[in-house]
Amino acid sequence: MDINLRFFSRLSQWVTNVIAPNSSLKSESDDAQQGLISLKTIASQYPQGQLQPSLPQRPFYSTEYFISRQSQSEQMLEVINLWRHHHGEVSAIVAPAGAGLSAFLGHMPTLLQQIRDDSENKPTPQAKALPDKWLIMSFYQAPLSALEAIINVCHCFNISPPNTITDSSITETIYAINQQQPQLIIIDDLHKLMLRMMGNNQALVTFATIIMETRKHHCWILGCEKYAWQRLSAQYQITHFIKHVITIDYFNASDLAILQTRLLVDLGLISTDYLEPIDNGVNEHAKKAPVSDDKKEAVNPYHDQLKQLYTISQGHPKLAALLLQYSLSHQNEISSVEHHKTDICKINASALQLCQDNDLFSLAEIYVHGGLKVEQHAHIFAQTIEQSSLQLSYLARHGFVIAQYSQQDFAEHFYFITPTLTKIIANHLVNNNKLFN
Repeated sequence: MDINLRFFSRLSQWVTNVIAPNSSLKSESDDAQQGLISLKTIASQYPQGQLQPSLPQRPFYSTEYFISRQSQSEQMLEVINLWRHHHGEVSAIVAPAGAGLSAFLGHMPTLLQQIRDDSENKPTPQAKALPDKWLIMSFYQAPLSALEAIINVCHCFNISPPNTITDSSITETIYAINQQQPQLIIIDDLHKLMLRMMGNNQALVTFATIIMETRKHHCWILGCEKYAWQRLSAQYQITHFIKHVITIDYFNASDLAILQTRLLVDLGLISTDYLEPIDNGVNEHAKKAPVSDDKKEAVNPYHDQLKQLYTISQGHPKLAALLLQYSLSHQNEISSVEHHKTDICKINASALQLCQDNDLFSLAEIYVHGGLKVEQHAHIFAQTIEQSSLQLSYLARHGFVIAQYSQQDFAEHFYFITPTLTKIIANHLVNNNKLFN
């Protein structure tokens, strides 16, 4: 009789956690009184909900508080202008999770307007006109066949996909797409198209073929997570097809301070005087009247806290915002710590040290894919649905992942790493050789 000892060990841990009395669990206040915040507390701040529908259209982001990535914006302007001058190639923007890639992609309409304004001032008859349409979207369901890939791409152009796959389906789809008016198509979260399940490889080949054969007519821009990009490069040689690769990283100290200063203003803790001077280059909303000498000399009363935030968050904007708000609301507990020299909670990541290799491999797959369903996790690790469900529940109970639940089937539960924890978990996985630079 083959007994899976690890399965029963994990089951025992899960049962112990479920039936443990609440009084024995360390509370949020316990950590705060030590000047710490646990991974579980960080994860619990993220709103949970039901599963999202596939193929949602992405919202445009507000430009009012956009922190310009000046170098990357200039590279994007060059990419679009090359396309307009009939040198179009597929472009990719690569960033670690939580670094603001989606916000940057959401800023594209502002960049397009800048190109439009420049074109009116300096018309270039030989250049193609800017697309009248642009679309920002993310595919939440990885295609597992060539037909599914074709259906996804047809959705971008609102054209009817074929009902079945034939030898001519790809050719006909490419022809139909090239008959459409030129569009700017931005696919965010490219890593969610990649899934190590049967059929996904052919789907990716089909997807890449369609994009390559339509890149001269339509402007394709792909956004992808850093470590997923490295896997795509190693397994599928994606860099052979993508000519322009633009990289984004977490914020530097000065840009993060600008973001957090705005948060302090929104919380009513400081006046708007401290928001100026800010010049975001392409951000017209940030160009306001000159700032008086008195305002320039004003010192932000939270200057030391903002420096601490950068040191602890390492430039991760959402994590820094959460740390700031949490620390402000628990200032009494933090300040009571003997010899405590900071006002910002440090992160207690000790729970990660207790993870076994199987847990870390699971976290790595969840991270790279942007999340996994129970059935997908079971397929990747050659486990039963029940084993995967228990393991993912264990990770969720410790705050490493959070879930979006399906009311119909527990195998459809979707587990992902909250954006505030992406950098912490990725660093731990890299240090333990589960993700590779």
